[in-house]
Order: sequence, then structure tokens, then C-alpha cells
Amino acid sequence: MCEVQPRDGGRDFASFFGICSEIEHFCRILSGVTYFLLTYLCIREWYICKGASISLVGVSYGSIVGGVVPSLRRGCTVSYSRQYTIQILYVLEIMEKKNRIDSTLCALLLLALLLLPAPAVGQAPASATGSSAGAAQPLKLSIDDAVRLALEQSAQVKTSGLAVDQARYEQKKTIGGLYPNVNLSGSYTYMLKKQRVYFGGDDPSSPMAGMFPADGIEMGEKHALQGGIVAGMPIIAPQLWASLELDKQAVALAEEKARSSKIALEAEVRKAYMGILLARESERVLQSNYNNAKTNYDQIVAKWQQGVVAEYDKIRMDAQVKNILPNLVQAREAIRLSEAKLKVLLALEPTVPIEITEQLSDYQQRVASALPERMGSVSLAENSQLRTLDLQGKQLDAALRVKKMAFMPTLSLSFNYMYNFSADKFKLDNSKRWSPFSTIALSLSVPLFNGFSRQNDVHATRTQLQQLQLQRVDAERQLHLSAMNSLSAQTNAIEQFVAAREAVASAEKGYQIAQVRYKTGEGTILELNDADMALLQARLNYSQAIYNYMVALYTLDELQGISHGSK
Repeated sequence: MCEVQPRDGGRDFASFFGICSEIEHFCRILSGVTYFLLTYLCIREWYICKGASISLVGVSYGSIVGGVVPSLRRGCTVSYSRQYTIQILYVLEIMEKKNRIDSTLCALLLLALLLLPAPAVGQAPASATGSSAGAAQPLKLSIDDAVRLALEQSAQVKTSGLAVDQARYEQKKTIGGLYPNVNLSGSYTYMLKKQRVYFGGDDPSSPMAGMFPADGIEMGEKHALQGGIVAGMPIIAPQLWASLELDKQAVALAEEKARSSKIALEAEVRKAYMGILLARESERVLQSNYNNAKTNYDQIVAKWQQGVVAEYDKIRMDAQVKNILPNLVQAREAIRLSEAKLKVLLALEPTVPIEITEQLSDYQQRVASALPERMGSVSLAENSQLRTLDLQGKQLDAALRVKKMAFMPTLSLSFNYMYNFSADKFKLDNSKRWSPFSTIALSLSVPLFNGFSRQNDVHATRTQLQQLQLQRVDAERQLHLSAMNSLSAQTNAIEQFVAAREAVASAEKGYQIAQVRYKTGEGTILELNDADMALLQARLNYSQAIYNYMVALYTLDELQGISHGSK
């Protein structure tokens, strides 16, 4: 059922129910027009009425004209620029069956809805408010979500992917050189002045004297046309064959560079994410330390006003509170800078709000259960830098073979089928002036001497290969050193974590004891401040140890060429 309340003073639409069959056809058309208008308004104000669901499945043009309208969810409000609103309070499901609402009634009801008054100025629909509020929701990111988003949106990764496509197109271009080359050829020549040929007519002693004019004979025609098909293909082409392997290695090198950029980006994103977690944990620890100092200061001020403690305690605690504030401000600035760095890596606008869903404490169990790795367990076989150097070596080997093939002969096949037209009068319909001809030819080229340029080219490529081999040896040494440093950093972080965890427990207990001692008058303000600073330093060391281990772990994964993707 459809329940609609028209505005006051509206027309009584029930009087139209007795209309004759001729007017009913007009109303059916009117219902179709109303359907399209309703659809347009819903699409136009989609963000205002986001909950509207228009069902168009199985609705044909004939059923639209027959009065079938889409179903709109209950409570939807559609508003448009002229401040008219359509308030549909119940689900409209109008079928073409005879026992349901007539199509004419459907058209009139929709017209009544269109004429409903607009709401008061300043009244915002609930759906519009919810939509605008939802647009300001921050982007929630876990560390895996950040990696996935970076791999999808990074310009560097996209550029590497395009470089791979370019290398593959270059490979296809070289393969295309093995196929026949077919072209249409045509030319037109207009002779400005004909050439004269003399056959000795002006020489009385010549046996040709008297047979030809003394001023010579003009040769050629003013208009000359030539057109046809020209084709050719290589039969023996050693350099072209060797170039196929060169292009294959170029594609593999481009793919490895693309993989390298993804691995490097993933490591950078994970480190930046951990930087945010460290900055937030440091800010939380400093804020807790500030709250403790402020509470102690308020208590000391109250005791000083009562004359229980000396003014020195109040001054000393006031200095303690104010000394924490600069560190707290710096920690908040570190959060802002680390988030800005992550946004750059994720290709996000600086104004886009993000929400980090993880905490540094989520990784403490991973660090606690970690065992120091040994150098023998580290493999650099998948390291991107070494793989790139290896592929560059293979590419130079292929290039060396290409240059050696320059000493080999080449054989090519050519074919042409041409039509010639030549005449003093440009009449193309003169079939006698058109003469076809065709040729087929084999062309053999044997290189003999070119000033030793080919030999020098081969020697230069061999020198590049030797340089590359030396670079690889040096790079492998540097990578082994980096791996050792990363393993050492992991071991140190684990030791720092264990020590810091015990220090935090001891510092918390010591701070509680210092508070009790100071309240009972057995301890001094210096003992309380020292205990507070010891607790602060222990908590910061604890967070720093977790961060150091995870960063060292991500660095080692990058050195080994390990990618966790967006797992």
C-alpha cells in the first residue's frame, strides 16, 4: 500500500478515477515521465539521500509506461534545488497485475508527491547530515593496509610497471623485424624540361648524318606516375636473431627493478608506520609522566599552603612539571611529522585524516619470543641489488653476442609489383600508357672491413662486463656487512627489550614506594623526582627497544628480498 499526505488545498485526485479509457492512455505516458523525473532527482541528490535504493532490475520500457515504479526504501528524503521534497514513507511496490493499484492512480500519486511542500529553511535531512559526517571520517590504517595502499597508489611503483610494459613493447618490436615488410609505394614526376640526345646529325662524317636532326631529339614524357607494392623480409639476419635474447634480458631487468621498487617501498612504509607508533607511545608516556608530576605538584602546593612542606619542594616540583612540557610538545610534533611522512609514501593529500589502528604494545610479544638470527641463516640470493647486477651481466653478454654477429653475412629477399604511366598529356584513362612490371631479388651483404670499428665495439663491451663483475663483488661485500649490522641490531634490541621490561617493573614499584615515603615524610622531593624520571626513562627505553627490533627486522627482510605484501 502507498500512503501519501498531500499538501493543504490540494486537488482531489479521486475525481480522476472515472476518466474514460482515452485519458487513461495519457496518464500511462505521464506515469512514465514521472518515473524518469523521480530517477533523475534521486541520482542528482545521491549524497543527500544516500540510503535510497532504486531497483531497476527487470523493468522494461513497456512496464514503465504501464505504471511500474522503482522501490524506494522507507524513510528516504529526496531534496533538490527548488526546495521541493519527496517524502516516501512506505515501500512502493506497484505491479502490473489487475488486483493491485491501477497504473493511472500510480501516476497521480507520484504527481502529488512532487507537489509536497519543502521543509523549513535550515532543516537538514538526517541522511544528508549522516553523509556529510561520513565524508569527514578518518582513513583507518593497519600496517598491512598501509602497505597495500602504498603499492596501489605509489607513483614509483606505477612508473616501474610502465617501464616493464615499455620493455615488452620493445621486445615485440624486435620480433616484428622477422616478419615480411609490405608497403604501398607511389610517386609522380613532372618534367620541366626534357633532355636532348644527339646522334651525330650535325657531323657530316658520322654514318648517322642525315638520319637525325642536327639540334638533337627530346627524350622522355612530361608526366610520369609509378605505384605498386613493395615487400621484403630477412632470410639470414644473425644480428636480429641475437637481439631477441637481448630484449628478453631487458624485460627481465625491468621486472626485477619493479620488484625492487615494491620491496623498498614496503620496507619504507613499515618503518614509517612503526615511527608513528613510537611517536604516539612516547607521547603517551610523556603525558602520563606529566600527569603524575602535575598531581604531585598540586598535592605539594596544598601541603605548602598548610605549612607542612618547605617552599623549596613546591619550587622544585614546579620546575619538574615545566621541564616535561617541551618534551611533550616535541613528541606531538614528532607524531605530526611521522604521519606526514606516511601520507607521502601512501600518495595521500596532507589534509586527509588517518587513524592508526595498531599500537606499539601489539608487537611486544613478537619481540619477547624472538630469537637472535645467525649470519648463516641469512640468504642474499633474492637481494634485488645483486639480482639486478646479475641481469645486467646477462644483458651485456647478449649485447656482446649481437656485436659479434656483425661479422656475419646477411641475406634478404625483396619483391615489388609496380605500374608505370608516362605521357605528355595527363590522361589516366589511356590504358595503353599503363604498363605493369614486377621483380624479385635476393640481396647478400658480407662485411669485410670498416676501420676496425666492430672489433673495438666488442672489446668495449667486454670491458663493461669486467667492470660489472667487480661492482658485484663489492656490492656483495657491502650487503653482507649490512646484514651483519641488521642482525647485530636485532640482538641488541632483544637485550634492550629484556632489560627495559625489567626496568619498567622495578621503576613502577620504586615510584610507588617513593610516593608513599614522601607522603609519610620519610622521603624527599628529590627521591620522588628521581623515581619519576627513572620510570619515564624505563618506559621510553622499552618502547625504543620494540621499535629498534622491528626496524632491524624490516631492514633485514629488504636485504633478503623478502616481501610480505599486504598480508
